[in-house]
Amino acid sequence: MNNNLYCVILAGGIGSRLWPSSRQQHPKQFIDFLGNGESLLQSTYKRFSRFILPENIIVMTQQQYAGLVREQLPSLPDSNLLLEPMRRNTVPSLAWASIEIMHRNPRACMVVTPSDQMISDTDAFESDILGGMDYVAREGRMLALGITPSRAATNYGYIQMGEQQCEHIYRVQSFSEKPEKEFAQMFLDSHEFLWNTGLFITRPSRFLHRIEELANSFVEMLEDAESELHHGGDAMTIVADSFAKCPNVSLEQGILEKTDGVDVMLCRFGWSDIGTWEALYDALPKNPLGNVVVAPQAMLYDCKDCIVKLPAGKVAVVQGLDDYMIIEEGNVLVICKKDDQSAIRKFVNDVQMNVGEDFV
Repeated sequence: MNNNLYCVILAGGIGSRLWPSSRQQHPKQFIDFLGNGESLLQSTYKRFSRFILPENIIVMTQQQYAGLVREQLPSLPDSNLLLEPMRRNTVPSLAWASIEIMHRNPRACMVVTPSDQMISDTDAFESDILGGMDYVAREGRMLALGITPSRAATNYGYIQMGEQQCEHIYRVQSFSEKPEKEFAQMFLDSHEFLWNTGLFITRPSRFLHRIEELANSFVEMLEDAESELHHGGDAMTIVADSFAKCPNVSLEQGILEKTDGVDVMLCRFGWSDIGTWEALYDALPKNPLGNVVVAPQAMLYDCKDCIVKLPAGKVAVVQGLDDYMIIEEGNVLVICKKDDQSAIRKFVNDVQMNVGEDFV
């Protein structure tokens, strides 16, 4: 394995769109949604450890989830677990990871990955990631990874391909956040757009240079904190202060959309973003009536295109539903249309306000 290759796993989200299974105290990245005996975080770590040295894999999460990460990844060194002091989107997290990696290896190239994805064809995945890292190391550009869309999805971001640079790699023409249905259909019909997987490859030095243009004082404060950490000091107060002062922007909005040094790779592996119940439904195998049943004791009558998930030892009898989700977890049962993701957010907010934190 190449010692210059690093991976940063982003594992700090709440996953509220997968409520009630995903909770503030135990969010989606720590749950086995795919029924393979591994949490989404464990599957992500295992996927990358096939071709990146385990000591070069860094996990970023919230301070409150440190125990969950250590429990699920017991071999992860403490120095490879970076604990974000507050929720501040992806830019400050990746800046901190970049500084840490630069401290270890100035020649490094890093791949950034969410922790909530399902990947099929792991051989193609490894080939695409390694090929992308070779390209970034050689050309010094940033590289987003995209997938050919199979439908007019409105719950994914899109990347428009520009001029082709080499096989499977194109200049980025534009980024688009989750579009309305008519625009998603236009993107699909044009054959110019890819789904944005959220996977991203860059040299840490290149990424930091771009952030310095955005918020130089933030990078300087993080570098001071990182230096103190490596000299045995307690620098979390400095880290927290720098996070608080960093612009609260995503990777796409803060960095990728504002630089012309970004390309996109058309990847060949199978990909699903497990961010919503509808996405999980699309990713899992279905019975002849299109139902996904993640519960050994659920009985469905005259139901189609539904997803049912129950805790062990619970029985559900469901009749006459079409395109519904029936999800029970702990002290919450949710029954609603599975494609109405805005409703899930409303339910979470209403429950939090009217019933209390113990239910979210």
